[in-house]
Amino acid sequence: MTKKLLFLALTLFSLFVKAQLPDKVLVGYWHNWGSLRLINVDDRYNVIALAFAEADVNNSQDDNSIYDIEFTVSSYMHNSLLADIPQVQAEGKKVIMSVGGANGSFLLNNTAEKNHFVSKMKSWIQTYGLDGIDIDIERQIYICPTTTSHNLSSPPSHIQLLIDACKELDTWYQTTYNKDMILTTAPEVRYTTGGLSPWSACNGYLLSFLEQLNDELDLVMVQLYNTGSNYSLPGWNGGGAGRTEYYSATEDFIITQTEALIEGFTPSNSTISGAFSGFPASKIVVALPANSCSAGSGYVSNTVLKNAVNYLLGEGNRPGSYTLSSSYPNLRGLMTWSINNDEQTGGCYGASYEFADAFEDIFGIQSNNSALSIEKDRFSIFPNPTDGIVTIEGSVTGSILRIFDISGRIVLTETITDNNITLDISNLQSGSYQALIENQTKTIIVK
Repeated sequence: MTKKLLFLALTLFSLFVKAQLPDKVLVGYWHNWGSLRLINVDDRYNVIALAFAEADVNNSQDDNSIYDIEFTVSSYMHNSLLADIPQVQAEGKKVIMSVGGANGSFLLNNTAEKNHFVSKMKSWIQTYGLDGIDIDIERQIYICPTTTSHNLSSPPSHIQLLIDACKELDTWYQTTYNKDMILTTAPEVRYTTGGLSPWSACNGYLLSFLEQLNDELDLVMVQLYNTGSNYSLPGWNGGGAGRTEYYSATEDFIITQTEALIEGFTPSNSTISGAFSGFPASKIVVALPANSCSAGSGYVSNTVLKNAVNYLLGEGNRPGSYTLSSSYPNLRGLMTWSINNDEQTGGCYGASYEFADAFEDIFGIQSNNSALSIEKDRFSIFPNPTDGIVTIEGSVTGSILRIFDISGRIVLTETITDNNITLDISNLQSGSYQALIENQTKTIIVK
């Protein structure tokens, strides 16, 4: 084999085994209580977070148990997800499960609870063929139930259990699917860049989670909404040793909090020691509400959003009073709560898909079907077309096969018990069907 061919083979192999995100991402949360099908989501959304897997069973936010965690959808929507997810993945989009949210967050108290969380996540990943998970733990009672003094290199036990769970899932996914699991997080300002403020012992309390998962996390999407003011980095912006306070829903707030996540800082909270290292700009996503219906505060117009992000990218003039120390052309993209709200129109919703419009204005049209989206072909079906007897061959033992008709209805479900099995599908009417195993589909033609 020539050196050129060997290089190409190795390059393709590395692409096969790695689950890649698009170059620039538009992340949107999808309501599990809504009626919007994934196949009807605006194509500019290339990362879709199913929201939420929740631990809340009685509509009381502060007594959640991990043993109550469920992802709840109607029977129709469950079947729609099973049919739609492989279709949007075939277009290069990624689908992940978001855990927690304002009502469904939880606290891991011990190893047994951590194991239950891991088991549930594995089940949903396998059932829906997901590309990864998103951690969205909110509320003080679950993040800092006690303000234990700690170093960022040695998190409190409940945060360490969540870190361990994410690492365990990441390893399991790599072993099971021969590619990396996408891991994202969408924490609130208070528990992250809020560490620049000394006014509460809880401020910055999730920085240890970010610090210890610096390598594993693919996207960090701090919610720049439903918050008040916060400081800029100390000693920057010509401020000497001092800091300046900036208020949400402004260009300066978006810019200062994003820069802090990239550059890192030493928390002002006296209960936290150590330094937060920051993340590469390629892992940072600017997260804002889709419209004024979507959050209690923090919504900004598309003009403000574009002014702030273009300045961060080094492609626009300073829109406020804060001066960046550097530009960040590798900034990864935008996130919004939520796709469903962005799709709505009228009143406080504004025009349909205004947030997606802003993304396109800033980053242009993204091609999700790049070479980086290639994944290993896990199974084959033959003969195809078939008179009714088919062989399924591949490394899929223990996986579940689902066959859908053209209307998206499941017509057959079968557990794969061997890497080479024969199935009789002669009871199916003539026509075209989709066979789904894990997150890959193949068309079957029945004569």
